[in-house]
Amino acid sequence: MPLTRVPPITLHLGAHRTGTKSLQALLEREAEALAARGMAVWPPRKTRSGLMTGLVGDPGRPDPAREIRAHRAAGRIAMRRDALAADGITRLLISDENMLGSLRENLLLARLYPTVGPRLARLASALPGVDHVCLSVRAPDTWWGSAFAFLMGRGFAPPDRATLDAVLRARRGWRHVVEDIARAVPQARLTVWTHEEMAARPAAGFALLTGAPPAGDGPAPHLMAAPTLDALRARLRDEGCMTDLPGVGGVYAPFDPDDRAALRAAHAEDLAWLRAGADGLADFVTRRPEEAPPRDRKGRTDVRARRPEGEMDAAG
Repeated sequence: MPLTRVPPITLHLGAHRTGTKSLQALLEREAEALAARGMAVWPPRKTRSGLMTGLVGDPGRPDPAREIRAHRAAGRIAMRRDALAADGITRLLISDENMLGSLRENLLLARLYPTVGPRLARLASALPGVDHVCLSVRAPDTWWGSAFAFLMGRGFAPPDRATLDAVLRARRGWRHVVEDIARAVPQARLTVWTHEEMAARPAAGFALLTGAPPAGDGPAPHLMAAPTLDALRARLRDEGCMTDLPGVGGVYAPFDPDDRAALRAAHAEDLAWLRAGADGLADFVTRRPEEAPPRDRKGRTDVRARRPEGEMDAAG
């Protein structure tokens, strides 16, 4: 009996607070149509059901029992990929923002996905065939504000000044995250887009991930928005906390104007690096036309690059 080639893998990493849940809901809604085209989708509902036990979590904690669980998880995944191939599936899309790390870890360490490199390296060792990785990024002042607001809505205290200062001192931006990802999965093509351009347009992100627009006619969902400033203030009052929360335009904004300016300036440098080719590490996708053509991972012009359904222009 001839061997069936297991489907290669696209990893959609999110990130958190960049419209990821809306895009995942659209992927699930379109799962049947995608399967008819030869693509299977594993959303968080599947990845967090025990399928990847031992492969995700804090990479800095050696644990023999965890290694056994990871070995078993790799075996389960391999068998499921074989079954997908037998069913005619030619690509597997795995979407779970927790593959980057958790929001709680970001908060506790006051750094942007500080362990993403070892996390993905561990995951990739059990997922041979990852050839495409997708990441969405967001201006750090609003990303941190949204992350803090989301966590406060789940019982966390507002960040204190020491936490905000730690974020500012860390100076870890999306360029560092992209570089860590590229080192962890050097064989994969890395595609990056921005929350600011894509969060309100899940269908465009869907096309980038799957190669075609959604088949359904219904509106794309918009899920997991951060609590409003008024809602956060009301929750804190109900819990007896009299701390006043700063905001801009009804949105929680923990950083003062000078801090926001510093974070935005650093982010502008990261975006300029992405637009200039990201040292050959990533394809940056934007609605704005750029003069430079897309490049492959070695910095060479990539003649195979395609613009998804006229939605975006890709800038190396």
